[in-house]
Amino acid sequence: MNRHPHPALKVALSLGLCVLFAGSSTAMAQFAPMLTPRATDMPRPKAANSWRLAIHDAAESNGTVSFRIWLQEESPMHIDVPISEGDSETLIANAARAAISARLGDRYKVMVENGDVVVIEAQRGAPDFTVELLRDTARDVRVAIE
Repeated sequence: MNRHPHPALKVALSLGLCVLFAGSSTAMAQFAPMLTPRATDMPRPKAANSWRLAIHDAAESNGTVSFRIWLQEESPMHIDVPISEGDSETLIANAARAAISARLGDRYKVMVENGDVVVIEAQRGAPDFTVELLRDTARDVRVAIE
């Protein structure tokens, strides 16, 4: 007998919880781990030598934007970028650039273009990598990864 719920059942239950607790941020925080896919459930994007993180909209609440960066043949690293209510796209992009640059070091160039796009490039000899958005808890902030 299979003890693990069918994936479709997990999705249906998660959606039901969203509807049931839509007005309660405390209740949603309690169930957030159930609503977030596990890393093993999601295929990893194909590695590349450059990624762009486009930040959209100012923060309407405090929160965190969390990324996972996988350098080829190395363990993934988790990077949290704290966001404060009222932070603009430019402030968020600069905070993300600083946090990512500090973790990746000199093998990667991390810069901000046009005020709201973080560009990460592998330097000569550095391995290709992937970038994944794990979560974004700041209301109205959107991050597009290209």
